[in-house]
Amino acid sequence: MSADESPKGPEDRRKHIRVDRNFILTYIDKRNPSVKNEITQLRNISRGGMCFVATRGFDLSTVLLIEMRTPFTAGSISLEGFVLESRERIKGIIYDIRLQFQNLAPQAEEILEKIEYYGKGKGEF
Repeated sequence: MSADESPKGPEDRRKHIRVDRNFILTYIDKRNPSVKNEITQLRNISRGGMCFVATRGFDLSTVLLIEMRTPFTAGSISLEGFVLESRERIKGIIYDIRLQFQNLAPQAEEILEKIEYYGKGKGEF
């Protein structure tokens, strides 16, 4: 076993806890903000990034702007991140987009901390 491998598996090496939740979000390619993308569902999220469903793929490193609704705020929160992976699930129809967050506002960081806290079983949301 190499030094970066964990005897318990890759989940234990994660910097942030992944929380499986189905929040609603919209996403926009920062290079082309006039093109609106549909409302979609989140697969999972952590303080470091997220995975969500899309109807198109994105090039690696594409910067996306995300608006996400959670039970922790009346409105939506704004997130920004770059594409780490765009995996085709159903040919030409469904893609899983893995995104790493960057340039997060303090309010967004607070909401992500709450999602992680409650996602660890500290309470219901």
